[in-house]
Amino acid sequence: MLKKELEKILSTAAGKISKEKISFELEYPRDPSHGDYACTVAMQLSKKLGKPPQDIANSIIDNVDKGELIESLEMAGPGFINIRASNLAYSKSFEKLLESINQKTFGKPERKKEKIILDYSQPNIAKPLGVHHLLSTVIGQCLSNIFRFQEYDTTSINYLGDWGTQFGKLIYAYRTWGDKKVIEKNPIPELLKLYVKFHNEAEKNPKLENEGREEFKKLEEGDEENTKLWEWVVEISMQEVQKTYEKLGGINFDHYWGEAHVRNKTASIIEDGKKKGFFKEGEEGALMMFFPNEKYPPFMIQKKDGTTLYSTRDLATLKNRVKEVDGGRIIYVVDVAQQLYFQQMFETAKLLGYTKNSQPYHVVFGRMQFPNEGMSTRKGKVVLLDELIDEAVKRATQKIEEHKGSLPNQEKKELAQMMGVGAVKYNVLSQNRQKNFTFDWNTMLSFEGNSAPYLQYAYTRTQSLLRKATDQKIKTGNSLEITKVEEKNLLKEMFRFESILNDVLTEYKPNILCNYLFELSQTFSLFYNNLSILNADSDLQKSTRIKLVTSFSHVLKTGLELLGIQVPSRM
Repeated sequence: MLKKELEKILSTAAGKISKEKISFELEYPRDPSHGDYACTVAMQLSKKLGKPPQDIANSIIDNVDKGELIESLEMAGPGFINIRASNLAYSKSFEKLLESINQKTFGKPERKKEKIILDYSQPNIAKPLGVHHLLSTVIGQCLSNIFRFQEYDTTSINYLGDWGTQFGKLIYAYRTWGDKKVIEKNPIPELLKLYVKFHNEAEKNPKLENEGREEFKKLEEGDEENTKLWEWVVEISMQEVQKTYEKLGGINFDHYWGEAHVRNKTASIIEDGKKKGFFKEGEEGALMMFFPNEKYPPFMIQKKDGTTLYSTRDLATLKNRVKEVDGGRIIYVVDVAQQLYFQQMFETAKLLGYTKNSQPYHVVFGRMQFPNEGMSTRKGKVVLLDELIDEAVKRATQKIEEHKGSLPNQEKKELAQMMGVGAVKYNVLSQNRQKNFTFDWNTMLSFEGNSAPYLQYAYTRTQSLLRKATDQKIKTGNSLEITKVEEKNLLKEMFRFESILNDVLTEYKPNILCNYLFELSQTFSLFYNNLSILNADSDLQKSTRIKLVTSFSHVLKTGLELLGIQVPSRM
């Protein structure tokens, strides 16, 4: 919009000085009093032209055709060009913004469609969704939402832990201690009890580990009885997992394809590795990947009993995905504990020649830990995601009651759900994924600061204003008049939306969008507090400011929905 128009003007002027096409982007000055935008192209050209950047900046300014878009240009400091746009430029750019919102193209750049495969959430069958699944699920879903919004050809996959030795252990435990009717009444907790019991008993009798491995080997070899039992466990487990996803809201996958999806394609992986001389027998007969120059520790590909591992199945899956994505991106959203594993897996795939056309990427995120709480499912100690969501909704309900509003009970219930779930998601998404996550109930549910309730409340203020405008029968015309600094600042923030989404998808960091929405809402607050909207001096001012409120509410709502957070109309 305005920024792109000004970049064209400055680029044309810079081209007259350098005689070459120069690529650059305008920046936002740290101090708004210096202008609306700043340009550093003079400093880029200084070395190439052998002239001081200040002289180049002044030459560019002399060659700029200001037209009707630029109010003033000035050179500052080491060679910055500060640009102040005209009121007319803002008005015209606002018209384009409104048009893009109406045409549903706002925030969507024109680009060649790239294929994206996103792998996130990844629960293990027969185990509950714990709070550790929350991070992968909401980060992955947010990235999926933004890729789709910007019209990438996106496929989201929930790669289930539905194969492996743990199923052999579960099959043994079920046959030894299980009761089908009891399990069907409460599937995951009862299956988890059996899994925990197996490990408790195996600590007393280590021979049970071999029994579990033997049952999995039979399953992998196609034993009919074990296969039917496995299918039943997967079915009843997924029914329960889906209930938790529904509670969390907005969690969607194109495919639920787990390890079992490629169980018949692992033999070719093993054969490839052996032929190319990478897979060799290690100690006790296990098949290992030995990396050239010992770049990484050896990577186990097949157990000594001939059964496959997570790594074997992951390589088969990645090989398939490279074919499907055809040069696009393959993204795994998995926590930092698996960082070495993915380095080994990606390097193995590269050496086997599987990733020539598409490089996979591991979106690493830190851990969320609670004081004095273990997270080992094997020992039966896990912070359940269901319980976390329930607690969030309960605390949100208390917050709503403290404010003693006049909302009907049903609306209070819906609001508590939006606030509670929104607070949990935003607490994850607003933090830098590369660091460990801090879980703080007080910050999460605060109506002040960078939180979901603060942003939800900012949206409800716009809806209240727009309802009043309707009640007062204020008409909005086609003309616009942008003159006040608060109006310009709000517009400038809204113009940034598309580039913010691009940054999120470049760095795979949803916190960039969260920080932007917080800054946007603060800018709106200044606009709201400093300028009269419904009682503005003229009908033209009223019309313009109501459209600004409408546009801001659209941008904020769109941003929150991309984060997976619902917005209420009243709070």
